[in-house]
Amino acid sequence: MIDQLIHNYNYSPQPFPGCTTSIEQYLEWIETGQIIKGIKDNQDLLEGFGIALRLKKYHSTILEELIDFFNSVAFHDCLKEKFEKTDFTTVETAIQKYLTGYEISPHPDIRRKCLTYMININPSDQSEKIDLHTYFMSLNEDKKWIYDYWKNYTDIDRCWVPWAWATENFNQRKNNSITIFAPDNNTIHAVKLDYNHLKFQRTQFYGNLWYKKSKITPSNWKTLEQIETS
Repeated sequence: MIDQLIHNYNYSPQPFPGCTTSIEQYLEWIETGQIIKGIKDNQDLLEGFGIALRLKKYHSTILEELIDFFNSVAFHDCLKEKFEKTDFTTVETAIQKYLTGYEISPHPDIRRKCLTYMININPSDQSEKIDLHTYFMSLNEDKKWIYDYWKNYTDIDRCWVPWAWATENFNQRKNNSITIFAPDNNTIHAVKLDYNHLKFQRTQFYGNLWYKKSKITPSNWKTLEQIETS
């Protein structure tokens, strides 16, 4: 299946959170369940990892026109006006497939991300019934102090947290639907895929508006845990 997507349909492994770009390492995990250390971030939070495959060449005029539109100045400016964003940003949109094992634990997105948007274009009428979508969540009552911590310490980046720290509020299952939000301290979301990707693959238009890079101190959930217990 991976060979077909790469060689016949022009997909390519894409560096992405919760993923590896090594097909060999991914297949080894599929066979053994053993994650090779050092190949992904937040490894201590995750049970698996996947591959994100990005479409590199468009053979459909419709797809090419859609990508051009989502990367256009008009769409970019429309989003910024809607969400009242005025700082300089760049836009990036692509079509991606996510294989089983792909996982990102609850997080609100890093500060450099201005906006994010996802359009479900799953090529199966069964996709809405399968648990392969984005969870929109909130931190549990005993962890809500983290919202204020992220709000007050703007020079420290936001981070992924353990699944047990958050509760699901909504699951975006509808196909041909778009989700757009401006990352903030409380925009907690997550993904965890465990499905038969030989029948079809989780597929999206995936896009972001990015701020310029700035000096933000990275952090992780263990830092938060230390603060809580100190």
